[in-house]
Amino acid sequence: MRKTLSLLAIIIIFFVSLALISCDSINDLTGKVSGLFFDEELADAAVETVELFFDDVMAKDYKAAYSYIQKPVDKSYEDFYLEFEDVTDIISVEINWVEVKNNLAEVGIDIIDSYDGDEKIYKDLVISLLREEESDWEIVFWD
Repeated sequence: MRKTLSLLAIIIIFFVSLALISCDSINDLTGKVSGLFFDEELADAAVETVELFFDDVMAKDYKAAYSYIQKPVDKSYEDFYLEFEDVTDIISVEINWVEVKNNLAEVGIDIIDSYDGDEKIYKDLVISLLREEESDWEIVFWD
């Protein structure tokens, strides 16, 4: 009877140890897999593109801002400039989050702008970006 209890205890300890080791291995694997889908350098580059774009827009340097835009065949700088002709003054942009999936990125922002001395906050705006292989992120401005 004592041998049976000892053997049963050893078996239980073995399976509990195996389960604990498996949990750590699963957590490690999960971390590695999620790392495949989220590249911090790509995320930082997407955020930087959005920040530089809005810095140029706030400075009213639309030529420089246009350099961060994905350029469809049927749109020109003049089309881009006309979009901003009557835009209010953007005071600040706050980056809230970034998500990268392969060659697509989305950056969540809040904007504070000013019009006739009044400030407005636009919350939870999403800026979409595309990236061709080994190139820089470009903001999808026109759909």
